[in-house]
Amino acid sequence: MTLLEALEKFVSECNQNERLRAMNRDWTRRIQLEPDDTHRTHHLVSEAGIVSAGSGPVDNPDMLIQAPEAILTAVFSGQMTPTEPYNAGDLLVKGHQDDIMRLDILSLLIWGE
Repeated sequence: MTLLEALEKFVSECNQNERLRAMNRDWTRRIQLEPDDTHRTHHLVSEAGIVSAGSGPVDNPDMLIQAPEAILTAVFSGQMTPTEPYNAGDLLVKGHQDDIMRLDILSLLIWGE
């Protein structure tokens, strides 16, 4: 599975979950994912409860996530929780703490622990 496929799976799960759409209806954020080994940038955008993903950078990102592409793929496909790579220093997340927590909650509600 590629990173883009993992992001598309994540987006599908977010958008199909009515509870998540309602929870995110007021959360408009641009999230840039930068694999530090392949440098193939991707992005997620949350707007009015709908999440989208794509290849390439996003203008004025609110959050930046950096890690090896395999870790990003595993996290966004639900194969790995972000906690372990984050604690090991392999996953770097820059942004407002509230946004980081919101993204963690999304992952938890979609994939569980």
